[in-house]
Amino acid sequence: MSDFIQHLQANYSNLRKSEKIIADYLQQHAQERLDLSITELARQLKVSETTISRFCRAIGLRGYQDLKLSMAVSMNTVEEINNIPPAIHKGDSTPEIGRKLSESLSGSIAKTQQNLNIGDMENAIEAISRARQIYLYGIGGSAVIAQAAHHLFTKAGLNCVIYTDGYMQTVSASMIKPKMVALGVSNAGITKHVVDAIKLAAENGATTIGMTSDRESPLARSSEICLATPLEYRDRPLYGGAIDAKVCQLFLVDLLYLGVLFKSGKPLQRNLDKTASALRTHYNPLGMQL
Repeated sequence: MSDFIQHLQANYSNLRKSEKIIADYLQQHAQERLDLSITELARQLKVSETTISRFCRAIGLRGYQDLKLSMAVSMNTVEEINNIPPAIHKGDSTPEIGRKLSESLSGSIAKTQQNLNIGDMENAIEAISRARQIYLYGIGGSAVIAQAAHHLFTKAGLNCVIYTDGYMQTVSASMIKPKMVALGVSNAGITKHVVDAIKLAAENGATTIGMTSDRESPLARSSEICLATPLEYRDRPLYGGAIDAKVCQLFLVDLLYLGVLFKSGKPLQRNLDKTASALRTHYNPLGMQL
């Protein structure tokens, strides 16, 4: 039995009747990811969001995100390794892992496309196409996603900068102006520095875009536009980036890039030709004909 469930049971008698409904659910699902938003959990258990928030405080947590974190940390990981597709197991052969990984990643991309809010994506494409400058924010595993976007946008000639530490995210967001775009990446949507930078950018008049798996997260709520991946592919906090979560977000980055490229047309195509020519001439370490 995990420390969290033991803590829950020790405090059970002090809970209100409506709060015990939540405690019962958590104990019954102790070995499952708590991937539901607070709104979804409230609807499923037929309690209010206020009751869930009160329950969190009653067991010594600051809020619902802390509850999700406590559940993730307490999970028994003997049978399951965190942040890999659940179909893959320790005893699988390399060919089995390859087949399962391929199927899992293909499925996660298909589900991301199926659940995609086209209006949000088109609004993001429009904002980036018109932006005087684009600021990209991400920390840890999410910085990899921001760097992928920075690479694509910069090669296409967009005025784009990236900041992957909280200090410079705060500094840059304080200087952002209207007609600029700030795009923050956080799979769980709870990375404080990224959320704070997006809030600050919005206060300064920039268009803000959040890329996350949780539409109820602080990042989503702070962003004018939310590009969301399926909640089931949400990272487990403290265990690094989930494989399928990263692939879903890279899919969104590529879709965003292609949308901007096709919307802007010939100017960006000329930029791509120019950067390709420069690389062919100046960055060809082996002197090969490219």
